[in-house]
Amino acid sequence: MADGTTWIREAREAVDQASDAVRLQANLDAFDQFDEQLDDALRDLTALAQAAAFGRGDWWTGVNSIPGLRTQLRSAQHEPSTRQLGSVVRLLTLLRSQVREAVQGGWRSYVASQAGNAHELRDLAKALAGVEGLEDVAPKLEGALGHLARLERKPPDADSMRVLAEVTELLALLEHRLPPAVKGFVSAATRGGAALDLLDEDVRNWLVDNNALHNFRVVPGRPQDGERG
Repeated sequence: MADGTTWIREAREAVDQASDAVRLQANLDAFDQFDEQLDDALRDLTALAQAAAFGRGDWWTGVNSIPGLRTQLRSAQHEPSTRQLGSVVRLLTLLRSQVREAVQGGWRSYVASQAGNAHELRDLAKALAGVEGLEDVAPKLEGALGHLARLERKPPDADSMRVLAEVTELLALLEHRLPPAVKGFVSAATRGGAALDLLDEDVRNWLVDNNALHNFRVVPGRPQDGERG
């Protein structure tokens, strides 16, 4: 029969072994969780990089790396502890948020520069659908703008670029068919805002006759193209 000292020692060893097993399982669970989070972050960053590639040279200028990320990556590579991996996951998550915001913001600004406000322009296209000479172009433009408005809410892809190109082509065709007195106003108004002096009597009468005046509003400030307001 084991004496008291032996029993205590064996009990302590059993407790230590159980504690080690619990810590080991906790570490394994943490590693599994970090592995999933790293996969998610890298997958999202890869997709965002592919989206940003569509704007290279036009609206994508890149983002600065998160301070300390490279150091933490090197440290985690040499010492893959839960502490190091946790730091890497936190910094990659922050980078992902910054890249997503930059991609979305750049894409939306680019769409606005090429096609104006897709929602407002769609209402204008709907109003002009019955105008003689525009009845074939305006409905197509309205449909393409509706598609673009939905695509604008997510990072761009090949389909987004195709639809934007379709919108700009249809918008140019619609503007080409407008009366000369109206063309300058509508073109400026749908791309950053028109100077108020462009809304002369001829333009106003045409908009009233074609039930399109309500699609434009006067706001304080200067047009984005820098024209007089």
